[in-house]
Amino acid sequence: MSEKLEQESWAGFAQGDADVWREFIERQISRLYGLFMGRWPNRSLAEELLQKTVFDAVRGRGSYDPSKGCPEDWILGIARNNVRLEIRRRASRPSVNGEISRYFEAMDTKLLPDEVLERQEMTEIVRSALSRLESKEKAVLEAKYIEELSANDIARQMETTEKAVYSLLYRAKISLRRELEGLASLSKKEEK
Repeated sequence: MSEKLEQESWAGFAQGDADVWREFIERQISRLYGLFMGRWPNRSLAEELLQKTVFDAVRGRGSYDPSKGCPEDWILGIARNNVRLEIRRRASRPSVNGEISRYFEAMDTKLLPDEVLERQEMTEIVRSALSRLESKEKAVLEAKYIEELSANDIARQMETTEKAVYSLLYRAKISLRRELEGLASLSKKEEK
């Protein structure tokens, strides 16, 4: 591609040309996903950061200035900012030792110290809340957060689209939150 044609294409990008934008994003997805997986080898987190980066880029596409560099550097800057935000977010919250799936296994096979027993109680609460969800909601949450499947894999497994998976995940998280809040209020009443 000649430099003039490339600059015209990037100008179309800055103006929000849907075809230019779609082509650009398709070329960047694997690169950005690799960046996130290189930092944290967790498919769920990498997908969430990728989705946030694309969303931030779409929302802020008016801020792209072709005179300051190419779109690849611009979106890579957004991705790096999201990595920094995630690092800060993780530093500010208490750490959890391991994945919940390891706790599920440990609870069934080993004697547990007090700290893990408290987590076992929490796990039982989460299991109880999960059991109250619709089967699709339960399945999508387990696939995403316990089996660590990608949205694409879940979509294939459920014979639907990735967009439908993201929508179902959103609704399932809300349902799970409601169930957990309900169980927490029941637990408080029982303590009194």
